[in-house]
Amino acid sequence: MVESLKKIHSDEKPVWITQPQENEELIKRRDKAFQVALGRFLDSNGKIETVMQTAEAFGRGLYADMINEKPDEWTTETWVDTIAKHVLNSIGTGFTFTNISNEEIHSFIHKCPFHEQNNNEQAAASLFTYGFMRGLFKSAFPEGELFMGSVMAKGSPITELTFKSNASFKDRYERERIKKMFTTTKRL
Repeated sequence: MVESLKKIHSDEKPVWITQPQENEELIKRRDKAFQVALGRFLDSNGKIETVMQTAEAFGRGLYADMINEKPDEWTTETWVDTIAKHVLNSIGTGFTFTNISNEEIHSFIHKCPFHEQNNNEQAAASLFTYGFMRGLFKSAFPEGELFMGSVMAKGSPITELTFKSNASFKDRYERERIKKMFTTTKRL
């Protein structure tokens, strides 16, 4: 892994941390997509699916536009490095990757200016972040799935994400669990 991630050791295990350097054009693009998602959410009388679809489409669009050199077959390590370099660092998101294996990537979002600037819409910002990260990941790993643990919108200072490169049949219901979780929040 190169300059897009800083490698440190914690308890003798390697940990990789993104090196955010915001790209104003990409941030404007993300903010515009988020506003479209919020507008569709309101126009649909609160259907969470509209936010998910918009966010996932944004993630797939980022993948298509920002990742110029796509390998014939991704590895999780190559994907993390590439996404950090071309997307995560550019939108100012602080990710820590604590485990990268061929099957799973464990990570935490520990810095997210996007959530901070959308303080009144943190649940929507968290759902949007999940959706666009899912779109990015499934563009490279169509058989994969993205899991969400703790969420910034629920008062947590971090969001926990687990990326599985080859999801089981049961894993494929994670997206529905996420939608249900956000449906129960008081304000989206």
